Amino acid sequence: MQRAPGAGTDLAAPAALAADPLVAAVTEAAVRVLRPEAERTAEAGVPVTHLETLAGCGAYGLIGYEPAPRSGLTPRQVTREVHEVLAAVDPSTWFVWTQHVPLAKALLAARDPAGTALREEWLPALAAGERRATAGFAFLRHPRPPVTAERVPGGWRLAGRVPWVTGWALADSLFVGAATASDEVVLALVDRVPGDGLTAVAGAPLWAMGGTHTASVELRDVHVPDARVLGRAARADWIRAYDLENADAQPAVFGQLRATADFLLASPPYEDLGLRVARRAARLRAEAYALRDELPPGERAQDRLALRAAALDLAVRAAATCVAVAGGRAVQYGHTAGRLSREAQFHLIQAQTTALKAETARRMLEDL
Repeated sequence: MQRAPGAGTDLAAPAALAADPLVAAVTEAAVRVLRPEAERTAEAGVPVTHLETLAGCGAYGLIGYEPAPRSGLTPRQVTREVHEVLAAVDPSTWFVWTQHVPLAKALLAARDPAGTALREEWLPALAAGERRATAGFAFLRHPRPPVTAERVPGGWRLAGRVPWVTGWALADSLFVGAATASDEVVLALVDRVPGDGLTAVAGAPLWAMGGTHTASVELRDVHVPDARVLGRAARADWIRAYDLENADAQPAVFGQLRATADFLLASPPYEDLGLRVARRAARLRAEAYALRDELPPGERAQDRLALRAAALDLAVRAAATCVAVAGGRAVQYGHTAGRLSREAQFHLIQAQTTALKAETARRMLEDL
C-alpha cells in the first residue's frame, strides 16, 4: 500500500489501529484513489465517484462500527483515525462525506416511534452510502436564525435560507434546523425533490474548500410531516450542547497537520521541520483526546478550548511554512502548499463557536 498520512512521524497510527479492517480499507482507498486527485478535486469539485469509493470501502458505515474485541480498540479511536486520514488526503471529499454524520447520529439517538421508523428506513441505506445526506443547522446559534418553523396540521412549515449547505449537488436529502416563534429548535429530514421548495441560490465563491459543492439553499414553504422530525429542543439548550460538543479539538485538524508534516518531509532540506510539526501535533492530540475520553462533556471546558485553539494555531503556522518552503509557486491554484494554507484557514471557522473564536484570537496574537 502507498504511504499512509503521517507515516514515519509521531502522528502515524499505532499498528493495531492501522490494522483495523475499516481503517485499513479507508486508508487504502484514500491514498490510492483520493490522494492523486486532490488538487484537481479542490478546484473542479468532489466527483460522485469519490463518494462511491468511500461507500465501497465502508466509510459510511463508521457510525455504529464496533472494532473486534480482541483488538483493544474503541469505536471512538477508529472514528478519529478515519476522519484524520480522509482530512489529510483530500479535505474537500472529507468535508462532503462527513455531512452525513449529523443525520446518522440523530437517527441512532431517536427513541420515539416516528424516529425509530425513520431510522429503520434510512440508516441502512445511509451506512451503505446508497443514500447521501447533507446538513444545515449551525446558523441556529445566531440571534435571529434565518430559517423558521411554523406549526401546521400534521407537521411544520419551514421557510428561509440556509447560508451554507455543503455537498448540495451530491445529496439526496437535507437534515435541516429551524427556529420556532417560541425559540424552539426543530430538526427535520427533507428530501431533495424537484418542485418541493428546496432551491439552491447563487452565493459568493469560496476561496477555501471551493470544491465542496457548497451552496445557499432557500426553503420556500417546505412542509415537513411530524414523521420526518428528528429532534426538538429549547434553542438555548441546543446552543449549549452545540458549544460543548465543539469545544474539543477536531480530528480533521490533526489530519491537516499530518498533511503539512508530510509536505515538509518531502521538501529537502526541511524534513526536520516536518518531524517537529508532527511531534508537537501528536502531543496536542494526545492531550485533547484524553480529555474527551476520560472526562464527562463540559468538564475542563476551558482546557478543551485551549487545546483546540493551539491545534488550529499550529495548523495555520505549519501550512504557512509549507508556502514559505515552496516559494512563489505556492500562490498558483493547483499547488499543494497553497491548498494546505487555504484549508488550514478553513479549519479556523469550521464548527466555530463564540468561545472558540475568542480563545483562538487570543492564542494566535498572545505575543503582542
